Amino acid sequence: MKKTYLKGDIMKKKILGIMCAMVLMTGCSKSPKISNGEEVVASLDGKDFTANELYDTMKGQYGTSILIDMIDSYIAEKEITDVDAASVYADSVISQYKLQYKQYGMDFNEALASSGFASEADFKKVIMADHNKNEVLKNYLKKEVTDKEIENYYKDEISEPLDVKHILVIPDVKEGATDDEKKEAENKALEEAKSLIKKLDEGANFDDLAKENSDDTATAQNGGAINNVTKDGYVAEFYNAAYKLEEGKYTAEPVKSEYGYHIIYLVKKGEKESLENLKDVIINSIVDKKVENDSDGSLKNVSWDKIRSNYKMNIVDTKIKGIYEASISNISK
Repeated sequence: MKKTYLKGDIMKKKILGIMCAMVLMTGCSKSPKISNGEEVVASLDGKDFTANELYDTMKGQYGTSILIDMIDSYIAEKEITDVDAASVYADSVISQYKLQYKQYGMDFNEALASSGFASEADFKKVIMADHNKNEVLKNYLKKEVTDKEIENYYKDEISEPLDVKHILVIPDVKEGATDDEKKEAENKALEEAKSLIKKLDEGANFDDLAKENSDDTATAQNGGAINNVTKDGYVAEFYNAAYKLEEGKYTAEPVKSEYGYHIIYLVKKGEKESLENLKDVIINSIVDKKVENDSDGSLKNVSWDKIRSNYKMNIVDTKIKGIYEASISNISK
């Protein structure tokens, strides 16, 4: 279950609340003051703690992240005008959370409250803001994709679409099965698939065998037919075996994949669509893969630094500026 999302944004929310409260304290006329006019927020024997001291401490610890979050939110509001898309996305995410919490017998509203959100609407705003920031990042990265990257992706990842038929035999592994029992089920499924190929060799009709024997219930009644099979949409073992076939031929041996054992029949091999027609799709795929593989967030952070620079960001406060520049420098190394 994805609890980290709630926790991460709660922390941001709490920090922001602290900072806002601090700003309010510095402007509160009811606070006591020491001789130099500074406002006191707490005191004990021999020591008054002033709002300025609190501000300086909080600024050093949290000020940079809060400021950058405010800047990024402003940029996202400027660049992403399609509010409906973010709203639809947020509703989808929240629906998934509710389903997950229900499956685990947990109360979603209680989880929100314990995480610091006053309401579901507040949580939705956070998701929408993150969605829009992610869209800004992707739009920036799209402009950075090179022609060479596009050409390589087209050559390596875009494939001819295949129309096929298949019969799937899934090993019957019982819950709690031992390794020996699993191996026995695998061998039994393999032998069953081999026996079906033998029947095809003897003249049996592929469609009839698929209807009677395939464990792929979604395609069995259609004779195992699957149209528009592509390299990026199917497991490699399946696509590669189908691609090697001549039209009208089936695999001489069962093809093993994570789903079980396949017998594949190639109906038709289509033509690869032109690079020009697929250029936008390819760029989106390249960017999606980059974002997905950015596990340490370095690409995101460096890219956002450049986005902020394009907006001529200038951090006036020297302490916050130093912390920000140091963090970017560490990422770039």
